[in-house]
Amino acid sequence: MALPKKKSRLITLNNKSFRYIISTGKPDEDWNFNLNLTIQDSSGEGNLLKVEGLVTRDFWLDFPNSTKKEDYSVLTPKDISKIITNGIKLGWNPEQKGKPYIIKLDNSFVNKYGIK
Repeated sequence: MALPKKKSRLITLNNKSFRYIISTGKPDEDWNFNLNLTIQDSSGEGNLLKVEGLVTRDFWLDFPNSTKKEDYSVLTPKDISKIITNGIKLGWNPEQKGKPYIIKLDNSFVNKYGIK
């Protein structure tokens, strides 16, 4: 099943196009939100790359008491490119059909690559 064009974004990496969707899950008891990232080859034919383990917060829940950038993860297209490259290195084949390929990242891994 292909990712919907209306709710996803297009990104090109090494002359290959991908679609991705970022969403948040329900907040936990501390009001942290899981970031859900799903990536697929733009043809819609290959399997999905799902990224689990990223967490963010809503800045306005903490304002004015906290302004640490690492508490408020934001995924940029540059970050998505690095995640796609990492997923391929770990064994995700975007053109192969099958079950979603799941990788688990945490904010420390992501912050290492510049995600704020």
